[in-house]
Amino acid sequence: MDLERLSLGASIRLILRHGRLRRSGIQLFKAALREFFLLQFRSRRQPGIRPVAVVFHPLDDSLPFNPGLYPRYLGYFTVWMKTLSCLYRRYGKSALGDIEGMMRDVVLLYHAAGRVYRRCQSTTTSRRAVLANPYSLLIVAFDPHLHCIPSLHVLTICYNYHQARKIVMKLDQKSVSGDELAAQTYRLALRITEAILLVKQHSLLDIGPSLFLLSRLFPEFDDREIRRFVSELFAGAPCLDPDTATQARRVILESYRELLALQRGRRDCAPTDVVLDYVRAMVKNAG
Repeated sequence: MDLERLSLGASIRLILRHGRLRRSGIQLFKAALREFFLLQFRSRRQPGIRPVAVVFHPLDDSLPFNPGLYPRYLGYFTVWMKTLSCLYRRYGKSALGDIEGMMRDVVLLYHAAGRVYRRCQSTTTSRRAVLANPYSLLIVAFDPHLHCIPSLHVLTICYNYHQARKIVMKLDQKSVSGDELAAQTYRLALRITEAILLVKQHSLLDIGPSLFLLSRLFPEFDDREIRRFVSELFAGAPCLDPDTATQARRVILESYRELLALQRGRRDCAPTDVVLDYVRAMVKNAG
């Protein structure tokens, strides 16, 4: 079963059909509106209302621009929703509690990201607009590009594969189709993370802090898992030469380690404050 080709309508019907899921869906809609969209548009209307870090690494310029990946970039949230409906199709009502839990957790991700965005926003210098591309116009119209760290793409799509794998292992350890679902969510997490860089919406320096924050919020998404995930980014990708791919992975891991070092010096500090310190340091260095 190709997760990307599943109907989004099935996911929407699933949420609307169950009261508990509807309530979580409303909470998620409110969180996305308040913590992601409205904060950015307020900053656009009132420049200077909060500091904005400009995130850049020299290797960003070595990554090719691939506008053909805009649909994949935009599909990160629908992949998460389709995962919910796929779990329900496979396991029925026995999966409803886990599905509701996944919805609550994504609300948590939005609120955690918002705690950073409200105090310091972040953008990149590499964003490109392809005026003839409707996907690009959609992005420019609805995303002012001020919420790069942490990346909700990385937070959501990596949480999705991690939690889907846990649910499959709990509900059906011997299922070949369950294993296939877990493998698909993992592959899509890799490809979507690559896409956010190849459509020039993010810097390499955005990825490590996002993985760090996810690991602090969900400790089972640990150092070993992060290293495994990063090691497979751009592995065998025809768009990057092997040396550039190796350097890109190194940059991501180095930024992740930088966050770990910041946390060691402030053990009682909330993980969102550690990420905030990382972003604020970019503002100071630029000044």
